[in-house]
Amino acid sequence: MLESPLHEHHLLRYQVNIEDKPIFGREKTAAISFFDENNKRVAIYKYAVVAVDEIYGMIDRGENLHLNNCYINDFSLTDYRVSKGLDDHVFIKLINFSAKKAFFDCDVTTDFSYSEFEGAKTIFDSAIFGNGRTNFFNANFGHGNVSFKKAKFGSGSTSFQSVKFGDGDITFNNTNFGTGDLSFVDGQFSNGNVDFKSTYFGDGTVDFKFSRFASGDISFERASFGKGKKDFKNVEFGGGKIDFRRVEFNDGDVSFEGVEFGNGKVSFRSSTFGVGKKTFEFADFADGEAQFDLVDFGTGTVSFNKARVSDISFKGCPLNCYMDLRFGECKLVDLSNTIVRDILDVKPVGEKVVIQEMNLVDMRILGRLFISWRENDVVDLIYNQKTTSLYQKAEQFRVLKENFRNNGQYEDEDGAYLEFKRCESKANLNDAILKDKKNALWAYPNYYFQKYVFDYVGRYATAPTRVLLNACFTVIVYGLLYYIITDFFPGFGSVASTLPPELLHIHEFWNSMYYSAITFFTIGYGDYFADGYLKIFAALEGFSGVFLMSYFTVAFVRKILR
Repeated sequence: MLESPLHEHHLLRYQVNIEDKPIFGREKTAAISFFDENNKRVAIYKYAVVAVDEIYGMIDRGENLHLNNCYINDFSLTDYRVSKGLDDHVFIKLINFSAKKAFFDCDVTTDFSYSEFEGAKTIFDSAIFGNGRTNFFNANFGHGNVSFKKAKFGSGSTSFQSVKFGDGDITFNNTNFGTGDLSFVDGQFSNGNVDFKSTYFGDGTVDFKFSRFASGDISFERASFGKGKKDFKNVEFGGGKIDFRRVEFNDGDVSFEGVEFGNGKVSFRSSTFGVGKKTFEFADFADGEAQFDLVDFGTGTVSFNKARVSDISFKGCPLNCYMDLRFGECKLVDLSNTIVRDILDVKPVGEKVVIQEMNLVDMRILGRLFISWRENDVVDLIYNQKTTSLYQKAEQFRVLKENFRNNGQYEDEDGAYLEFKRCESKANLNDAILKDKKNALWAYPNYYFQKYVFDYVGRYATAPTRVLLNACFTVIVYGLLYYIITDFFPGFGSVASTLPPELLHIHEFWNSMYYSAITFFTIGYGDYFADGYLKIFAALEGFSGVFLMSYFTVAFVRKILR
């Protein structure tokens, strides 16, 4: 029998032929031909035919149910209860159940509802369920291991709603759920590991709402979904590792709204989403790490609004859709090496967005980043980074500066540009000293000179008012200097006048201030002039005046033009 070609086809097409030939100790053989979408036969499976009445008898006698390689038609525990006059909700005990490579066919439903499995292991490995509905509603699998490895479901809906699994390992590895809807709503998984690796979930709605997992690890690695809605709303994932790596979510809405991920590591690394809405709103990642590195979120919207997470990483993601990262609580968001082609939104609207650290190293913004310099505490977001260098911090501020300019946030642009220049200047200082400690003799004076002249005086031409205030301060300081030297140290120099004594009506202090002002603005009326060593200070003040007024003009025009 060829398993792999059949498993690759999601739509189950088959034809049953019952033959009076013994096989596997049974009198009749079911020869089942399977066809692909072009009606070409791809495989023939042969099974031993077992009547449901025989199985019901085994249940009555409490025998082990070994149905490996068997063909069972219209198995229904609901029909069994009716035949025994039992209530619809009475659990039916199935002991040491094994249906490896079995085929469950039906006209309407294969019904395992309210079944109670007993034994060390329940086996449905490589079992095939026909195109009717498959119902495991409220089934209790006990505390043994449960395996549906490589099982294949047809085009009907499949329900594991309210199912209960015990502490054993549960595997749906390589299971193919066909094309119908699938429900694990309100399912309860205990402390065993849960394996959905390489599982195909079909084109119908996949619904895990309100399911609860315990301490075991959970893996959906390389699983593939169809185009129906994928709903994990309000799932409780417990404390184990949660693995959604390399999952193909395909088109359709995906909801992890209100999910509690527990304290285990959560990884969606290298997964792909299609067209539709992806929501992680109000999700609680607790203290675990959430990894979305290299994820392709497709198109549509992605929302982490009000989500709570410790560390979350989007490294290397192509962000081609609207991303709402307005977390309710978050310590670190790593957006390094991402490409923003649409809108990335972290700007608070109404309620505060709590993010302590945001890594934008090597981010490329081709769309828009909505962020507020003050409301998002951008300075802290960058400076709180413990693993990035000053050059990397400077580059992040530069990227933000360009983004603010494109958004028309000119005040925020000034703040980002100022921090960019500060980080760059400090990084250059550290780099020079690291190359050769002797460079400290010139590096430190150069650094502090630039820090005063470019930063303190005018905030790198972003604060014209500050330049003007420094100009006024310079005039006053020089005026005091002229006054003190003229009155108390006349031998060093003085402020002299060409005016006759009878015209000198102003007190000498105000004469000094007046002379300082006309020197600063290089007016040169000629009524006062410096004498002695004060000429040196007068020349320095004249240079300061030319420099500061030019600085003011640049900063002022920059503000006006924007």
